[in-house]
Amino acid sequence: MRDAYYQRATAEMVQRYAAGKGIGLREAATRLEIERKRFLEAMRDDPYTLGYEPDIWLVVKALMRGAPVTAPERGRVKRRTGLEWDEFAERIRTNLGFRAPVGEVLIMGANRSGKTDFASKLALQVAERGGKTTCVGFQTLKTGKGIQMKRLWNYMPKRFKERNIALKKASRIDEHISYTEQNGFAGSKITFGNGSVMDFVTYEMDVKAIEGSEYDFGWLDEEFPMEFLSTLRSRLASRRGVLVGTFTPISGYTPVVADFLDGMLVTKWHTANMLPRDGGAPEPWSELGLTREEYGRLTDMGNGKRGMGNGDCGVPEARPEECVMWALENERLKGEKVEELKSGNGGRSFARVPRVAVCKGGLAAAVWFYGSDNPYGSPASVIESAAKNRRATDEIKARVYGIAEKLTGRLFPKFSRERNVIAPEDLPKRLTRILVVDPAPERNWCCGWYGYEKATDTLYKYREWPGNYEIPGVGVPPAWAQLSDRNRGVNDGAYAGGQEDFGMSFLKYKFEWARLEGWADFLAWAETHDPLEWPEDIGIVEEWSELQGTREPIVERVIDARAASQSKMSQKENLTLFEEVAKLAEGFVPASGQEIAVGLAVLRDRIETGRYKVTANCTNTIFAYEQYTGRDGQKGAVKDWIDGDRYAALSGIFEYGEDAATECGEGLKGGKVERLKGMEPEDDDRGFADWAD
Repeated sequence: MRDAYYQRATAEMVQRYAAGKGIGLREAATRLEIERKRFLEAMRDDPYTLGYEPDIWLVVKALMRGAPVTAPERGRVKRRTGLEWDEFAERIRTNLGFRAPVGEVLIMGANRSGKTDFASKLALQVAERGGKTTCVGFQTLKTGKGIQMKRLWNYMPKRFKERNIALKKASRIDEHISYTEQNGFAGSKITFGNGSVMDFVTYEMDVKAIEGSEYDFGWLDEEFPMEFLSTLRSRLASRRGVLVGTFTPISGYTPVVADFLDGMLVTKWHTANMLPRDGGAPEPWSELGLTREEYGRLTDMGNGKRGMGNGDCGVPEARPEECVMWALENERLKGEKVEELKSGNGGRSFARVPRVAVCKGGLAAAVWFYGSDNPYGSPASVIESAAKNRRATDEIKARVYGIAEKLTGRLFPKFSRERNVIAPEDLPKRLTRILVVDPAPERNWCCGWYGYEKATDTLYKYREWPGNYEIPGVGVPPAWAQLSDRNRGVNDGAYAGGQEDFGMSFLKYKFEWARLEGWADFLAWAETHDPLEWPEDIGIVEEWSELQGTREPIVERVIDARAASQSKMSQKENLTLFEEVAKLAEGFVPASGQEIAVGLAVLRDRIETGRYKVTANCTNTIFAYEQYTGRDGQKGAVKDWIDGDRYAALSGIFEYGEDAATECGEGLKGGKVERLKGMEPEDDDRGFADWAD
């Protein structure tokens, strides 16, 4: 009897068994084979209890919050590591860079690497606890019946299978388990007798179908849309439920992938033996955990060569990595780039690909399953199929390793968190500072504060408004933009709540500048008032001036030229927006009128050379760089933040001398930094709009 993993006893095993039992070698071999067959039959009869599980499944459970762990799983861990489950799980999390269990896990990886099997069994283990609600999502009802429902039925505990009312009359009114291979689960629902319920949904459905439900566990299989992910998250929140997503990223770096992986920190790497970097041939045997000789025997058997003895070559389809032993390791690789990592197999050099990553600041995890994790998924054939064209590295990355390539079409592909994002505390203390304002008539203005360090020729963005902090009368606003599935994810995002008009007036914007920059007038007022509430009489702000002192001296305030030149017809006077804002604060100048392409090129050059940096608290700006393609034109949801940075990159901030740089607090002594000569247009007969052009 051929099995993909559990092979016939080796000669060494037979000898050891014979010596222990005091019997001959032939009898020992016969007994061991009988025992193996009995075990395989029992495993296939009850895969829920006895089925094969690779080590990587235990790693995922160790990372998850409140994961169900069976007695056999605890026993395996104890036998192999000497650790009880709780200590094992804590060590796994620590060694992989997690401070606490996570509520979300994205599992990507090779085709047929066991992702769906893991999630199916996990969903049933959650249901077996009793009183749990689960949501399972898939592409269409047809695929759901043929894949997810079929897999769930395979792992269904025997006692539940025996009560399948599709084959016999129901014996209890509190339970409804009805399954046939043709129709799947009747009503796209399972009601277990212990109070647990499992709902099935398709991505073709209106997402509102799950908006009224609350879940303890959610499983989204195949490539799922961002809308379903966002909605299911909200349905899990009230019960502190756990979310698992499983798929092979054939469509590349989709919004869902970006949602998890943007900003990730890889803490465990895998040597990609199918991606050589030295010009040599791939090593599929190493990828499968086999020797070259074993791989030859395996492929000979697959090709139908003689001498294999009943089709059994004595070699497993793959040997999974012993991931449970990670609990006994203290060292780990952190944050290295895939391109920079090399590994030698006999002097060979291969790329490395992620195995485990910390996502969302430790709130989520990404884990990659590989073909060797599932010997029953014919991993050798998956590898051979993907590697037919050796130049098709993207195909190998996606189908063998589950690696999603970054979105094509991004205008700032070289922007990276490693190079361009810094912690707020790492911002240089002494900077020349400007404010950039990008106004809009129907939504909130975008404001950005920048500092320039002349010694390193580096432009820093250290604050954005609105940002992820409390705003008077608003609270902490939602994000400015969010991911969108439009055009297969190649777009400029979708509008989110942060753009909705907060009811701001000119004086309220002035209040915010004074509050955030620390004007002396504001600080004096805040001594007797709540600084996070608008003044009862907003008119008092009209008299405030940074000339009385400010924590952050601003040398220039740059405003979008085209918007600023428009007339404000609602006023008694026909004033332009520029004339209005010029009355609010000192130093307003128009943004450069150079072509957009020029500004993008200057900004791109700074980004690629590390001379543009943004602090991590500027989340809207970081999202904009990771999403912006320019394909949505003037209506792009993230365009405002790119525009602001473009204006800053073309501003006069670089023309100031070292004496214009200040530390926070110096400006409270009073006075303001004088602009250099030649920074303003000469007096002539041209209007503002003409000069800006």
